Amino acid sequence: MTPFRDLPFEEQTRLRAAYEDEIARQTTTCSMDEKISRFNAWLMPQGVSFTEDDLRPKRP
Repeated sequence: MTPFRDLPFEEQTRLRAAYEDEIARQTTTCSMDEKISRFNAWLMPQGVSFTEDDLRPKRP
């Protein structure tokens, strides 16, 4: 698994944008832990992991 924070900024942005379609189909939640868990589960099949440490995006 590649940590999200190790991806180039452009790839992070692309993945976040692609995830918007997925999140639109999910029930809403205010829980940051749940949001991280859902994003991580979506990223896993793509070989990427996401943790709370990744919340601050890497700048170009």
